[in-house]
Amino acid sequence: MEETKTSIGIIEPIGGHGGMDYYDYGLAMGLGSHNVKVVLYTSSETKVRNYKNVKTLIYFKKMWSSNFVLKTFKYLYGHYAAISDIKKRNIVIIHLHFFTFRSIDLLILWYAELNKIKKVVTIHDINSFDKQAKSFIEKKCFKYIDGIIVHNLSSLNALDEKFNLSIPKIIIPHGNYLPFINHSHSEYKKTDRFSLLFFGQIKKVKGLDILLSAISILKKRKCNVELTIAGKAWKSDLNEYKKMIEELQIEDTVVTDFRYIPDNEVSDFYHKADLVVLPYKNIYQSGVLLLTLSYGKPVICSDLKPFKEIIEHNENGFLFESQNADDLASKIQEIIADKIQLKNVSDNANNLVRQNYDWIKIGNSTKTFYKLIQSNSV
Repeated sequence: MEETKTSIGIIEPIGGHGGMDYYDYGLAMGLGSHNVKVVLYTSSETKVRNYKNVKTLIYFKKMWSSNFVLKTFKYLYGHYAAISDIKKRNIVIIHLHFFTFRSIDLLILWYAELNKIKKVVTIHDINSFDKQAKSFIEKKCFKYIDGIIVHNLSSLNALDEKFNLSIPKIIIPHGNYLPFINHSHSEYKKTDRFSLLFFGQIKKVKGLDILLSAISILKKRKCNVELTIAGKAWKSDLNEYKKMIEELQIEDTVVTDFRYIPDNEVSDFYHKADLVVLPYKNIYQSGVLLLTLSYGKPVICSDLKPFKEIIEHNENGFLFESQNADDLASKIQEIIADKIQLKNVSDNANNLVRQNYDWIKIGNSTKTFYKLIQSNSV
């Protein structure tokens, strides 16, 4: 007897504007492969992809190119219109994604509650909740949420510590980028320098200053390295890093590309890299880490708990003492000196990302959680 299809509405307004489309379609594809009918409501910046049981509807049109007032209106209207459409389709669960809770998000959750739709929420960044959102708004938002997904144990522990919620919660990992990455790349001339890459949004919390200090140390130690920084600043002053590069006299060792890197150029940066560096000072989940592993590139991360849940030092990656530039420099020296170990680590990391972060498995876990929420029998 054929299983009755579960129907889900995923509302995610960022989409292709900020790289969330990979996550959206990874999850939708995984769910669709397990007989879940998915309707994805997303932004006009998203490149529409076709997968089994997945329908894409553009409900957030040119939102990210609008001014603040118009953007806020489009954000709210898009959610209201999507929820109304979900109600017409008799979909009983919606899946929302939050990086923080604001008053406008409370209105969206309230409207879904008014329409008697159950709400599953993936919380991507626990850290932002104790800084940007007000406690009153957070508590009100949680009142309207039926189930919470986080990506690792560190996030779950932080959530429990901050809010002590009785809402059903589950750990489901962030999936890999294997279905989406493009291995074609521009031709380039390989130099004898060991190539380091810092990739992604540039935020103070990501520790670029630690990496620049480590590069200065490596230069003084006569290490033949080159660092490429590729990414757009987010609430961070690029002049601070430019000044630091000048003061440390590492202009001849650092290549900067301070801009949003479009999808068709990402593989160029990864193909050139010998090692990707994630010197973060604080993190709960890193898409860049999974992107790096998906490209089959070795990575060195600060020894924060969320990284240590994935990376085992000298096994599938490398770790250094967080915020310690000297230790980072020393670890990079050790890596350069042992190319065989570097290759072994890369191979192990590639196996890890294929086995543990597969969207088909993630889709099945998410489907099971939906069913538990729907039946209120968690």
